[in-house]
Amino acid sequence: MSKQWKGLLGLGIVAALLVAVALVPALTMAAGEIKIGAVAARTGDNAALGEWQANGAKLAVEEINAKGGVLGKKLSLVLEDSQGVPAQAVAVLNKLIYRENVVAVIGDCQSSPVLAMLPVIKTAKIPLLAHGTNPNITKQDNPWVFQTRANDNVKFEALARFLTEKMHYKKIAVLHDAADYGMGGANAVKTYLRTKNLEVVADEQWTPGDKDFSSQLLKIKKAEPEALILIGPMVDMGLAMKQARQMDIKAQFAGGAGIESDTTLGAAGGAGEGLIFAAGFISSNPDPKVQSFVKKFEQKYGYKPNDFAATGYDSIYLLAKAMEKAKSTNPDAVAKALKSLKYEGVEGTFQFNSEGQGLHEMFYGKIVNGAPVFFDPSQK
Repeated sequence: MSKQWKGLLGLGIVAALLVAVALVPALTMAAGEIKIGAVAARTGDNAALGEWQANGAKLAVEEINAKGGVLGKKLSLVLEDSQGVPAQAVAVLNKLIYRENVVAVIGDCQSSPVLAMLPVIKTAKIPLLAHGTNPNITKQDNPWVFQTRANDNVKFEALARFLTEKMHYKKIAVLHDAADYGMGGANAVKTYLRTKNLEVVADEQWTPGDKDFSSQLLKIKKAEPEALILIGPMVDMGLAMKQARQMDIKAQFAGGAGIESDTTLGAAGGAGEGLIFAAGFISSNPDPKVQSFVKKFEQKYGYKPNDFAATGYDSIYLLAKAMEKAKSTNPDAVAKALKSLKYEGVEGTFQFNSEGQGLHEMFYGKIVNGAPVFFDPSQK
């Protein structure tokens, strides 16, 4: 064989090998799993949030895979630890997108890490099912963001509506901290009340870190409210309720998700009895879909699911439904499917608006005998 033919043969072999190597990733992708990333604090002070989210998401993945997966492939959940820190959330998000090649991401459970992640998501053009509740998350002109927990405006507007329309209270006061969460929640309450030609009878705030609310509560007592909405850190809200009862303030206490926690009720020292709260998920909701989820979750993990577990669970199902609707795992196709999707989840009915907000109403609960129970709006 001539040197020329040997050279051509060698080039042919090299070319064939290159083609084979090029085909390996494609064949692996075709036969492989569909990767979904999950970002949340899994270590540090907020590690419980990541545990709850992950357990809800893992249960959904397990259920879907047991039924054959999505588009003939199994789902695979890739967990990453944000530590609750924005910079760390960005770092692990980049890892998920560019190293793990996930088709979508769920999380973070906290708003600050989510806001830090948004520019990366916009550049990468990959769907993010955000679990933070800050209203600004969907105000960034980012078509890849889908908020799967009701934002703070929705939460406190719904609570104000419930107190006025279902409980028939007209004299409502607000006590909140001066941080973004407290200020935003108070503004949502006042904005809604104005649509009913009502004004709060007292609007008092405290500086984060304060533990004595006597001066604010004295002004609230003079206003004689029928209901008092508290918005702020969990321990602070509990202490405020305790001090309010000590000052003989008889108003109905109310608040958003978190106020019904063991932390808040413990700090309240019994003053939280009868408290009304608005939440995206309540484990005692009698809805059959909710109770099925609660039963399976409790059997698997040994405790009842909460709002964060529910949003982890619903987020996986939302992505699965979107992929099935799109008949594709392409991020662009999945995002377009999410925008037109209507899904009944354990948190409620998801239907994303033009900004990417998916939930538009809340459920309501009440503290009875020291424990949160589902509160039927038709009953007092």
